[in-house]
Amino acid sequence: MFLFGLLLILPVAAPIAAFEFEAKSQGTEPNIIELYTSQGCSSCPPAEAWLSGLANETGLWRSLFPLAFHVSYWDYLGWKDPFADPAHGKRQYAHWNRKHSNGVYTPQIFIGGWEWRGGEVSSTGAGPFWVKLDGQRLQARFNGQADTLHLAVVGMGLVSAIARGENRDKRLTQDFVVLQHWQFKGTAADSGVHFTEAFELISRPEWQQASRLALVVWVEDKSLPLQALGDWILP
Repeated sequence: MFLFGLLLILPVAAPIAAFEFEAKSQGTEPNIIELYTSQGCSSCPPAEAWLSGLANETGLWRSLFPLAFHVSYWDYLGWKDPFADPAHGKRQYAHWNRKHSNGVYTPQIFIGGWEWRGGEVSSTGAGPFWVKLDGQRLQARFNGQADTLHLAVVGMGLVSAIARGENRDKRLTQDFVVLQHWQFKGTAADSGVHFTEAFELISRPEWQQASRLALVVWVEDKSLPLQALGDWILP
């Protein structure tokens, strides 16, 4: 069940007015897909095209959650990726440090927190997950063991003309780009883990470039994603 409402987006650097988001999962097995990529990497566009194709899947934001984390460690090649964040590279290295992968490179894909190089994907069911954002308050509940809740604004149809670097003179259109990412710690309870945070969604300049935006919320334990919820926040 998804309940969603968005009445108005205010100008840059202003709160999103009258924002409400509430969603609940009954334990559907999610495929949480993380692509680590960079506009400075010549081998990344095919992987990004594959990720973009997932926009047509019927399970999008129900059982399928694509996330493109742009990393900054290729910026030295001559092109600074406008969507890159050093925190994304740290997340990628955290997977490696926890032995979820055999190395760090781009493009690199993780499904369910484990490095994926093609083939079948195995997953296990996760407990029910409930999230509510209302004004300046975030509440969530996960019926299971989890240490972190993540929330991301994801952009579609982001177009960049690349002037330098390995993709020089290319015009890239990129989807599922993580434009902003937050992390919250929870409190253990008899019924699982609860999250309660003061939180206000603030519009940022890069959001205006997207043809469409989505909100994705997921819970993890030891860097392994367990359950997710999401939906569009712009038509």
